[in-house]
Amino acid sequence: MTQIVSRHAVLTTCGMTLLVLPFAGLLWQKLIGKVNDQNITSLLAILWKYRRTDLRAFMKSHRDAIRKGQESGDYVPGVMNYYSLMSDLITLCSGPFWHFVPMFKGVSRAEAHSRFHHTVTRYLGAGKEDTVLEIGCGYGEMGRQVAKISGASVTGLTMADAEIVGGNERIKDAGLDDRCKIVQGNYHKTDFQDASFSKVFGIYTLKYSSDLDAVFGEVARLLKPNGRFLSYEILVTDTYDKTNPEHQEYVQNISTCTCMPPLWPAQAMRDAALKAGLVPVVEEDIGAVPNARPWYTCFTNGIYQILACPLLLPFFRCAETMRLLPPAFTDWFENVLVHPTVDFVRAGRLGIISGTVVMTWRKP
Repeated sequence: MTQIVSRHAVLTTCGMTLLVLPFAGLLWQKLIGKVNDQNITSLLAILWKYRRTDLRAFMKSHRDAIRKGQESGDYVPGVMNYYSLMSDLITLCSGPFWHFVPMFKGVSRAEAHSRFHHTVTRYLGAGKEDTVLEIGCGYGEMGRQVAKISGASVTGLTMADAEIVGGNERIKDAGLDDRCKIVQGNYHKTDFQDASFSKVFGIYTLKYSSDLDAVFGEVARLLKPNGRFLSYEILVTDTYDKTNPEHQEYVQNISTCTCMPPLWPAQAMRDAALKAGLVPVVEEDIGAVPNARPWYTCFTNGIYQILACPLLLPFFRCAETMRLLPPAFTDWFENVLVHPTVDFVRAGRLGIISGTVVMTWRKP
């Protein structure tokens, strides 16, 4: 009789556990968040995924690339080296959304990005008959969205082999391979014929360029008459004071930690466009609207507080000493994750960086 009762208790316990587990999982997800939503779950995923990566070799190549870029003005090899490791990490922690967008209370990050896709398509003026080029397209998320919304044919341009393979796979999975493709090339000088596209756009693309004149000149060559170019960039604002050490530190960290050239001010974009013969159409901070939250809210919703914690890096150093984390993990974490993330937030709060400015031009 005791054995029967005991077996019944075990079965009851197992049954209750099976019933409770889904609810416990939902509660955990609600409290902690999804891996791709920039939160503590993202941090745990990073610790697990990169626990055996040769980060010492990566940091050496990263610093060598920064030095060479600063000496030569050619940051392309450094950017490619950076994304050889960081593309997967950014996708892991952020999903396909690699840029800041206007945020609103009660609107999820995914919904905010969905709204942004429609906003870009509207400012670009893309339609079903258009041929569109996305420069610096990464895995082509934005181009696919423009194609879905407008019906346009979209070509993505990137230099990274992994992004070409992965991006074209995603195009096929989305059922868009009849009007979307990703090809290899440098947007400073492409192999496309003159007047090949009716629209060209770049999302957080020109921050990787050290030669705006070359980019705008090439875009002007590629556009058909009356074609439009849209750029959505992280820009240094007029509030930036180059003599202020704090301002210098934040802005420099954003560039060097991602192996980019110095961030451009909006005036440099205007000047390059004018030199290329493009006519300004729109310049608007789409995040400066009523009820909008700061453009860096995706970070301050959770991951910023974690990365800014003064106990985090000493904890990782101890874990390295105990061989729980690989050599140079703390160095890597501090210099490509803590920075530039905290610098985006701090610079944004000071108003010296803007992440939601849309600029468009027309080719006469």
